[in-house]
Amino acid sequence: MLERVDEIAADILARKIDKRAAVEGFESLSAADRGRLISRLKSAMPAGGCAQTVAPRRAGQLRCINERQLGASHLRFISDLADRYARFAPTSKQNAVKHRRYLVDARKIANLKKPIKSLQFHITYKTAVGPYLHDVDGNRYIDITGDNGVNLFGGSPELIANAVTNRVKDGYPLVGYTEELFEAAKLFCELTGNERVAFTQSGTEAVMWAVRMARAATRRSKIVIFERSYHGLSDTVGAVRSHDGSSVSAGLGIPQEYADQLIVLEYGNAEHLEIIAERSEEIAGVLVEPVQAAQPHLQPGHFLQELRKLTLETGMLLIFDEMITGFRVCPRGAQGHFGVKADIATYGKIAGGGMPTGMIGGAAKYLDFIDGGQWELEGSSMPKLERIYLGGTHTRNPVKLAATVAVLREMKRLCPGTLDCRGCSCFQKQLSARTEAMAEELNSFFREQGLPVRIDYFSSLFKFTFIDDPFGIVREMFLVQLRMNGVETSVSGNFFLTTAHSDEDVKAIVTAVKSSLSTLLTANFFLPVEDGAPQATEDSGGTAPGAQRGVSDADRQLEKLKELIRADFRKFEEGAH
Repeated sequence: MLERVDEIAADILARKIDKRAAVEGFESLSAADRGRLISRLKSAMPAGGCAQTVAPRRAGQLRCINERQLGASHLRFISDLADRYARFAPTSKQNAVKHRRYLVDARKIANLKKPIKSLQFHITYKTAVGPYLHDVDGNRYIDITGDNGVNLFGGSPELIANAVTNRVKDGYPLVGYTEELFEAAKLFCELTGNERVAFTQSGTEAVMWAVRMARAATRRSKIVIFERSYHGLSDTVGAVRSHDGSSVSAGLGIPQEYADQLIVLEYGNAEHLEIIAERSEEIAGVLVEPVQAAQPHLQPGHFLQELRKLTLETGMLLIFDEMITGFRVCPRGAQGHFGVKADIATYGKIAGGGMPTGMIGGAAKYLDFIDGGQWELEGSSMPKLERIYLGGTHTRNPVKLAATVAVLREMKRLCPGTLDCRGCSCFQKQLSARTEAMAEELNSFFREQGLPVRIDYFSSLFKFTFIDDPFGIVREMFLVQLRMNGVETSVSGNFFLTTAHSDEDVKAIVTAVKSSLSTLLTANFFLPVEDGAPQATEDSGGTAPGAQRGVSDADRQLEKLKELIRADFRKFEEGAH
């Protein structure tokens, strides 16, 4: 029934069905699926805990149209754009159709919109060098995908290409030790401040191992995660928070028994620290994405500091998922940025130069559960600890380790002197400043034009938020327009600047964004808000300004619908008890 849940949620968020149809769809679901639907709707709304006030609309404020409001002129625009796009990237479109029979790809249906699905095909790339992507049709794009953020130095940087090529020439034994393994481990610990490190085959696997370590160290079973965090594809973290606060399996194929071992809470909500305290005797660890890629404006430093105190007092492990923040915000990641040291931290492909890898760093007393701790070859000493179960043929693949060594050497070269992230001026800080300047310029443009759009950002990560319709058709049209204007985007919605981007590239990105939105504005994909209609403003607690959420009649109807569904859900549960 997960497909049915997603279908109803998408229809409600896109306002493709009226209130009655939405309630009928809700009532047709099982209790568990009703909880999943509530979670889907909640995750699409502004972050929980954000203060909302109602204020008058500014003159000239606009709103996005939704799919039900598409008129003849919009459909003609879409048709003309589809024709131009087919001529722009003909081979890519042919490939998307031709190879579908054999190629399985979940991303091809990400946020698919029926009126524009002829535009929603993936580009076939030919080369990726520096800040640019080139496709098979001869088009060049400024790359802001960062390959989902793993390429801090741009596409195929020479330092990584040389390291990988040289290692391949020498062969790549998978099961033994190589010199790259020793150097990568030493450099990693020096840069991050971790005592020990273990290499894994992926970020997903790193999280799995970290959770297993926490359970081994505490002999407890429950793990706390937070709404809207992403920790990979493992069943170990596959749960969402239902309306009643219970944990529900995140999708088809993930047994509810896994979700029962998770406690899903609201990130940044200080009241939910009390839940952790109350259940501390059963909680092995708290797994945190310190700045969530889904909402980078939420940067709750005080919450993290209080969480650190609580976990120390109660014997739980604090686990930071630093797949995106690690090595991006500074050498010591979000831990250095917020001044919070986790017991265990997981890292991904940034340090591996985009190669498939993961790392777990942390205190030796926890990493020792992998190999039994320190012992000597001579004498009678033996591993002291009972070890957790794990393995993997490619955990020490020397090709990825060669890339890791090259990346970590370069980071160390670019971050001379102190590694105290609160006082250094490393290249990551400079990249963050460039991202902030670009975002602020565009946010000013959005406000001046009355557009319901803002850029949320943290470090060199940024994303476009369409405030009154986060997953709507206007957002998808904007991404297509950006591509037509020479800027390649990602279906994930997360974008990145890299050290390869020049000032001219950044200016071209700004120009493309303004041009793309201006085109949609001229084509009436944004409409004036009704006179006198109020707007909600969010105190997001983040760095991005202009965080305003429009409340049109449709928005108010959606809020009423949510309340009605929640009321029905409460009645259903009361009856069940």
